[in-house]
Amino acid sequence: MMSQLRRTLSKSLFCLSLLLMLLANLGAYAQTSSASLGPGAPGSDALPFLTELLARYTHASSYHFEYIEEHQFDSEFSRNWSKAFITSIVGPANHYRFERRGDFGTAVQVSDGQTEWIYYSPLNQYVQQPAPRVGPSEVTSRAAMGLGRLRQTQSHMKNFAYVRSMVRTATFVPEQTIEVDGKSMSCIVVTTEGEMPDAPSRIAIRFTFWVDKRTKLIRKSTQRSEGALTAEPGAHYTGLDERLYQAAEIDVSDFPEGTFSFAPPSSAILVKEFEEKQTQELAKLIGKLAPTLTLKASGGKEVTLQSLAGKPVLLDFWATWCVPCRESLPALEELYEENKAKGLVLLSLDEDDDNPQKATDFWTTRKEPWPNFHAGKDILDKFPRHGIPYFVLLDGSGKVTFSQAGLDENGLRTAIAGLTSSPTSQSPTTH
Repeated sequence: MMSQLRRTLSKSLFCLSLLLMLLANLGAYAQTSSASLGPGAPGSDALPFLTELLARYTHASSYHFEYIEEHQFDSEFSRNWSKAFITSIVGPANHYRFERRGDFGTAVQVSDGQTEWIYYSPLNQYVQQPAPRVGPSEVTSRAAMGLGRLRQTQSHMKNFAYVRSMVRTATFVPEQTIEVDGKSMSCIVVTTEGEMPDAPSRIAIRFTFWVDKRTKLIRKSTQRSEGALTAEPGAHYTGLDERLYQAAEIDVSDFPEGTFSFAPPSSAILVKEFEEKQTQELAKLIGKLAPTLTLKASGGKEVTLQSLAGKPVLLDFWATWCVPCRESLPALEELYEENKAKGLVLLSLDEDDDNPQKATDFWTTRKEPWPNFHAGKDILDKFPRHGIPYFVLLDGSGKVTFSQAGLDENGLRTAIAGLTSSPTSQSPTTH
């Protein structure tokens, strides 16, 4: 009886201590959140400052950001640089404006709370539809891949909470003055050390933030990352992302007139869904016999498509400089392992015209269980113009059953299953 009473008392005291700790933490947070953000001495701990700063962003109900974003990526096999001008604005009652101008053209998504407009300049098309109850709506059209970049813009504020999960330490460095839109701005500067959480291999992350001393908002940031490439065992990469904010406001109550309206260009076409001419041309190949091809490997070995009659054949057009191509290889490996016993033949064709030997070296390093051939102009001219990766699937009679740029893993798996489960796919057909 006494032991039971002691256990009950112990539990009660434990719960009471937890409650007191919670109340103390809430009181400390209330004091901290109401205090003015201020810098510390150079070299001192900046983690409390950064935590409070990021909390202001994650708790904001409305915001207005306009910034220039530069991205740089380097690895043993590729180098990439891009620049974009981005607008990210959210107001009350499902009002928003997301805009990105960069290497994929201009993509815009706007809502006035009642109507949503989505515009994509490379196609000169736009969609006008009722605004979703909770927006923005997701664009899934493969014809407008550049619109997918808007998702990064739309998750801009959520990323600040994710940033905090990556940061392990933060330190104040001497204050700096930066130029923003032609004006000098005195900034508190914080540098951090951390790593990507839940990554299959260690990816080191280093942030630097320049915080306007007057508004206590970030006006410039850099993110440096370094780690292993999952698609290329043994290969490492370095990345640098820089953002310079021309406009930065949170908890905004007043927006410029016209922010949440959209007037499409006079030449733009209103469509129900985005359609790309190139995608249509690739689809026209379906149902037709594949062109006659003679493929030559680097060692001199030749293979013709006609010699593979009776077997389903998947052609994978790629290049070493194409990041999505290399990232698709693990999925292709899985598809091939699932279907090689069922007769599937997989052939990769590189489009490294400037340096075919680079593709050969890459393939030797990868040690893929299927061969690679170089696709010169004589081969590419027999297919419609296409982006890469580009996949063409042939049935046993040599007819095209799948023709699509970009990896649609589920669609490709379904198409392959339709051939490998068909008895006719194993029977040679004379034509």
